[in-house]
Amino acid sequence: DVLISCGSDRSLALYDIRLQTPIRKLILKMKSNSVCWNPMEAFNFTVANEDTNLYSFDMRKLKSASCVHDDHVMAVMDVDYSPTGLELVTGSYDRTIRIYERNAGRSREIYHTKRMQRVFAVRYSADSRYIVSGSDDGDLRIWKSDASRPLAPQMPKEREKLEYSAKLKD
Repeated sequence: DVLISCGSDRSLALYDIRLQTPIRKLILKMKSNSVCWNPMEAFNFTVANEDTNLYSFDMRKLKSASCVHDDHVMAVMDVDYSPTGLELVTGSYDRTIRIYERNAGRSREIYHTKRMQRVFAVRYSADSRYIVSGSDDGDLRIWKSDASRPLAPQMPKEREKLEYSAKLKD
């Protein structure tokens, strides 16, 4: 029953729906554009900020961010967690979409095209295989969340080889 909001006064406010006042209020150095709860870890959320970073917080310890995600070079406009809660996707004014591991400071993948303008919205699909982005040029784009994953159905030997290669990476 907890709600979070980001205000134009650089604040993040946590509300309990049953109460009339905020539970906690946090002031950041710059304005926040978007906030998203981790769907698997109920106490964790990530904030997209104007200072080119994302800040992941544990709502029980708001004194400092548990992880700072960087790599963007302009303001981060939107953030969304995958349904598994292991990854997050961001869209930015720098015309890129980046995918981060939940606790990693650096992005694992970057998506961009020549014609894509500033990205204002990003969302994971329900099966977390695709990412949908909306940009300033008015286009919606669909991206694979794992660029190397083939789209076509695979033969059993191909599937076994891909699974074996993935285990070697881990």
